[in-house]
Amino acid sequence: MSFQRKYRFVSGYFVSQPVMMKLTFLISAASLLVISFYSLEQTKNNSAHDSVTTKTIKNKFETTEIDCDSVYRSKGYKITLKTFDTTIFAYDTTANSIFELSKESNGHRSILFSDSIHNMIQEVRFADFNGDNVKDILVQNISDVRSNWTYYLYLVDTIHDKLKKIKGFEEIKNPNYVAKYNIIDNYVLSGKNWTSFYKIQSDTIKEFDIVMYDDQTNINNYNRAYQKAIKKILATGKNNR
Repeated sequence: MSFQRKYRFVSGYFVSQPVMMKLTFLISAASLLVISFYSLEQTKNNSAHDSVTTKTIKNKFETTEIDCDSVYRSKGYKITLKTFDTTIFAYDTTANSIFELSKESNGHRSILFSDSIHNMIQEVRFADFNGDNVKDILVQNISDVRSNWTYYLYLVDTIHDKLKKIKGFEEIKNPNYVAKYNIIDNYVLSGKNWTSFYKIQSDTIKEFDIVMYDDQTNINNYNRAYQKAIKKILATGKNNR
């Protein structure tokens, strides 16, 4: 027996209704801790306000299918997430799912890309992470005890119908692309909240050796430290496209 699970689109995410109910409180609480400066630095294209057709089929394992026509118009793309092992623990990095992107052309569907991943929740996010104005694909990886989320990142090339997986991206907690500076930053909830900076180089993540800690006592101190970090990155020229 199989059934469809309804999904809601929330701030660039596709989350099933049961999961949404469980995560609402945690996400709301965490959101209150994210300071205003960080929010202002987020770019508009980090949220995909597209309506997509999503269905989940449950047999022995779970499969999610996402019709991407409203995100990549006239491309015939479809994302499929297949869970093949439900015994893997949340913080285990062992692959338990298959991520696929396929394309329909002339009535025939072919697989463009396939990857074995570790996935806790079958959640997909669309956001531009390399400044080419094409939304890339982020697939949820894990969430730690503070609800800091990680994702796999696949850069989308709609001209050649290709994906490029970015190695090491899944190590970044709460990734956020800052188009103005062509870098990736984050804001991580911890014993002492912190921010770090990254850049995509070819198919790999480069981390800048800059970590800022937020003692949450003075927002101006954090803002000044953030701008100082940005100036240091810009001075190196390593953020050039």
